[in-house]
Formats: sequence, structure tokens, C-alpha cells
Amino acid sequence: MRSTLGDDGYIALRRHRQATHTALGTLAQLLSDTAREADRLHTTFCRYATSARGHLDDALTDQGLPHADATAILYSSRATELHAARYAQQMHQLDLVLDAYQTALLAA
Repeated sequence: MRSTLGDDGYIALRRHRQATHTALGTLAQLLSDTAREADRLHTTFCRYATSARGHLDDALTDQGLPHADATAILYSSRATELHAARYAQQMHQLDLVLDAYQTALLAA
């Protein structure tokens, strides 16, 4: 958020979040919550992607049971795909909330 809003904008966002009984305060809180969830989803997505890559590496180098490797790869890739889609959805929502917040700032 700091890189998007700049230092002054980020400080203003923190100040607006404290104004809990105003529309701008509620919007600032929503923006912070949405960004926090995007960060959480990004971390989860990266963890699943790393796991999928590990399963693929194991399958390519392992002499074990091919069926077990294929099952692990399928599960990991599906989980990664689902988390990537959820992360993309959250980033889109973050973009919408950021636009609404910036519009509200211009109107204030």
C-alpha cells in the first residue's frame, strides 16, 4: 500500500482508518483489510506453487511409484490453480476498493 499511495498517502490512510464513524474511515479500513487478505493469499499461493514444483521435481528424479507421483502432481497443481484464481480475484477487488478510496479522497 505504501508504494501505491506514497508515504503521505499511506499516513493519511492510517489516519482515515481511525475515523471509524465516517464513510472515508470505513472505506480506509476496507482497503487495509482487502490488502491484508491479498498479502495472505499471495503467501498461500506461493507456498502451494513451491509444493507443486517440488512434487514435479521429485517425479522427474525419483525412481519410485509413478502413480504416487502423478497423484501428488495432480493435487498440487489443482490446489495451486485454485489459489492463483482466488489471489487474482482478491487483487481485482483490491483494485476496485483502491479506486473507490481514491475517488472518495478527491470528493472530500
